[in-house]
Amino acid sequence: MFKVLYPGTFDPPTLGHIALIKRGAVLCDHLIVGIGENINKKPILTIEERAEALKKETSALSNVEVVSFSGLASDFAKQVNATALIRGLRSSHDIEYEMQMASANQKLNGIETLFLMAEDGAANISSTLIRELAAHGAPLEAFIPKHLESTLQQHIQKEI
Repeated sequence: MFKVLYPGTFDPPTLGHIALIKRGAVLCDHLIVGIGENINKKPILTIEERAEALKKETSALSNVEVVSFSGLASDFAKQVNATALIRGLRSSHDIEYEMQMASANQKLNGIETLFLMAEDGAANISSTLIRELAAHGAPLEAFIPKHLESTLQQHIQKEI
């Protein structure tokens, strides 16, 4: 069985993330979407809210499982017996960082990384951009699942 982990903070889950999940699900027998805690980021949405949103968006994909984890993605991948990680590349700016992470993950746990290029419409979407737009009350339906917009707006308004 070819089991793959797609790790990320998904704060918030974007349409780009969801597109990558759908494309990744076609490439493997089992895709685990791992919602990780990043010590360098202060999340807007709770892990439970992110997990609920991703589960809703992937409910039609029988080989996709959404779970949360803490610690290194490569350690979690080893724990769940994943053969590889999937990572998305939006632009050349992502490549250097992702290559460093892929090298570290391979050295630490022998886990390989598969890179998928973002679809044209998702290449410029980032969670940081979405949080900025939400802080200014901009419509978000072009960037995140519609059912998540009001929840995100509520969290952002509490922060301001």
